[in-house]
Amino acid sequence: MANPRLIKKRVNSIKNIKKITKALEMVSASKVLKAQSKALAAKPYAEKIYEIIANVAGEVNISEIPLLRKPKEIKRNLYIVISTNRGLAGSLNTNLFRKLGEHSKESGIVDSSFITVGKKGRGAVAFYGTLLADFSEGITTKSVPAIINLVSDKFVNEEVDAVYLVYNDFISALSQDPVIKKILPITYEKPSFDLLGKEANVRNNIKLNIVFNFEPSREEVLKELLPFYLEVILSEALYEAEASEHSARMVAMKSASDNAQELSSSLTLEFNKARQSMITNEINDITVASSVISEND
Repeated sequence: MANPRLIKKRVNSIKNIKKITKALEMVSASKVLKAQSKALAAKPYAEKIYEIIANVAGEVNISEIPLLRKPKEIKRNLYIVISTNRGLAGSLNTNLFRKLGEHSKESGIVDSSFITVGKKGRGAVAFYGTLLADFSEGITTKSVPAIINLVSDKFVNEEVDAVYLVYNDFISALSQDPVIKKILPITYEKPSFDLLGKEANVRNNIKLNIVFNFEPSREEVLKELLPFYLEVILSEALYEAEASEHSARMVAMKSASDNAQELSSSLTLEFNKARQSMITNEINDITVASSVISEND
């Protein structure tokens, strides 16, 4: 028979855990809304940057723009991996690293380097290549330009041939998809300017026949705009990853709270049965003892 005292101790321990998971669930729920608001607020800016680049890129000499370099062969990949700093987020990081491993294996590139944002990713990328830089201690307004400058320098100096952004895309509170998005090299074919798969001459009814005067030149303007556009892409990915983290943690903690409640109820029932059985046995012992005394008298 189970010891009622031990069962009671387990029930109290589970109830304490439930308090913690419930608190984490509520905190994550509030942070999800904030992260979603950030992502939505960034989209109009991203759309305007895209519109400007699409118009500027009408007649440019791509040989004068380093970020439009076309590698003859992809031999070295660079991944920007955005993961979480903390755990308790279910299978969010596991799915992301599995996706990264599959992509790395399919590409067949042995010489891969990584820039990580998130402590969980810092340890995981050691299995796939070389850690180039880590920004896990906290993303600030200065971190995004620093990452893009580092990536751009590596690409322009031909130290890497392709750059990928690895993060969790926020679909809904119950769904987050691991995404690997190529951000460099940028595809350019006249008259379309393909930024992450978006064609400038068809998207959002952008008119490329508007006449603009540029000073000093289209190429110089585009040189300055492309890094900003890459910063916007990275910022959006960070917001998506943040919302994914909080929503995954919210769901995981809700599941943990529900399981704790179910286990607590089950143990409470077991405790009541054990206590009832103990009381019944004590009553039987008293009854037997009373019978023996009565017979002796």
